[in-house]
Amino acid sequence: MEAQMQEIKALADEMMIILSGCQGEVLLQNAMNYKAKMVNVYMEVEQCVKHQLREIQQSQEHVAQEVIDVGEEREISLLELQKIKEKWKETQQQNSKNEMELELLQKELEELEKSEKEMSKLEEEVDEDTTVVIPSTKYLAHIFHKVTKIIWDYDCDPSLVRGVHFGVGLAQPINIDSTKHSDSFICDYLWSLVSTDW
Repeated sequence: MEAQMQEIKALADEMMIILSGCQGEVLLQNAMNYKAKMVNVYMEVEQCVKHQLREIQQSQEHVAQEVIDVGEEREISLLELQKIKEKWKETQQQNSKNEMELELLQKELEELEKSEKEMSKLEEEVDEDTTVVIPSTKYLAHIFHKVTKIIWDYDCDPSLVRGVHFGVGLAQPINIDSTKHSDSFICDYLWSLVSTDW
C-alpha cells in the first residue's frame, strides 16, 4: 500500500514538472489539488491501518492473556485433581485397613463368644460337681479323719506331709519330707499310726 502511494506521489511530481513547463496553471492547480487529495486519502488509510493494527495487537494480547489464564487454571485444576486422587487413595487404604481391623475384631469377638460359652459350660459342670462331689469329698474326709485320727496341714509346702495324729491319749506331730522318703515308706508309716482296735 505504501509503495503504491510512493508511485502515485512520484507520478504526481513528474506531472507537475511537465505541466509547469507548459505553463498550464489550471492543470497544475488540478494536479496539486489531486495530489493533496491523494495525500489526505493516504493519511486516512494510514491512520485506519494503524488503528486496525492496534486493535489486532490488543486482541492478540487479550487472547494471549486468556491463554495464560486458561493454562494457569488448568495447572491449578491438575493439582487439585492430583490432591483428590491422593486423598481417594489414602481413603481407600484407610478403608482397607479398617476392614482388616473389623475382620480381626469380629474373629476376636467370635473367639470370646466361644470362650464364654465354654466358660458357661465349665461353670455348669463345676456347679454340678460342687453340688455332687464336694459333699461326698467332705464325707470321705470326715470318714478318713474318724479312722486315721489325723488332721492335715494343707497350707504347708507340697513336698511335705504334715499334720497331727491324735492317737490314744497322745497327739503326735507328723512332718515327713517326701523328697527324702519313698511313697511306700510314707504310706506304711501313716498306716502304722492307725489303731487296729475297733
